[in-house]
Amino acid sequence: MIVGCGKKESHEGATRIMTTEEVTEAEVATPEEATPEAMKATPDAASSQDARAKKEEAKTTEKVTTEEPTTEQQTNGKIVVLDPGHSSVVNGGTEPIGPGASEQKAADSAGTRGSTSGLTEYELNMQIALKLQAVLEERGYTVILTRPDNYTGISCSERAQIANNAGADVFLRIHADGSESSSASGAMGICITSSNPYVPGMYSESRRLTDCVLNEYVAATGLSSRSVWETDTMTGNNWSNVPTTLLEMGFMTNPNEDALMADPAFQDKMVDGIANGIDKFCFTD
Repeated sequence: MIVGCGKKESHEGATRIMTTEEVTEAEVATPEEATPEAMKATPDAASSQDARAKKEEAKTTEKVTTEEPTTEQQTNGKIVVLDPGHSSVVNGGTEPIGPGASEQKAADSAGTRGSTSGLTEYELNMQIALKLQAVLEERGYTVILTRPDNYTGISCSERAQIANNAGADVFLRIHADGSESSSASGAMGICITSSNPYVPGMYSESRRLTDCVLNEYVAATGLSSRSVWETDTMTGNNWSNVPTTLLEMGFMTNPNEDALMADPAFQDKMVDGIANGIDKFCFTD
């Protein structure tokens, strides 16, 4: 199975730790009502007063309907970096698995492919990322994508640096699984271990983010949970100084799950679940 960045790896034998369940109305200043005295004024005076009132009302209406909301009104103050895994362009070479590491790993890999849909993993990942971006922005988040299209090659450490430079509240790595067995199924969350040698201080929040996203994702989609895999073998996770999780959304080598994940209506469920998980992480203790 291809996971994250680098060569094929198997989750077999890895420690899997089970998840835990867990405008005001605008006050518009209206022109003062005409007083009885004003109504007794000459027709010309009354007409002039009425014209001024209409002019002021027009100005007020224009201000209410065209004035841009402030930044505070547009956003909820949270930044999410979405990383749609892989690309059609695979840069060669290797990179350190973590800051200062002597161990090297492939800078990127091609990903898997749908056995039914024929979609490449990088295409599916981007479809979900774009839909998720729209939903999160509707909920007030500032959203950044690590790659703008399917033709931009970028390494795993470079993806993490984008999240670091943005000071992201959430770094979500979007992937799909593959296996030699067509019966393998379910979603999985991947985060660093508590003894990670590169960013140990990120464990607690990364684990909580992983739990939130995975729990809400399986609740929304009905897919089974393969629990959380804590590992320090993921380059993108090891280089991240912000809360990070890698979501394996399901198996593209499983005909049923592949067909579901390629279906636009089911993708909406996937996206809602992920967004709900991010909400839970960002706005609950």
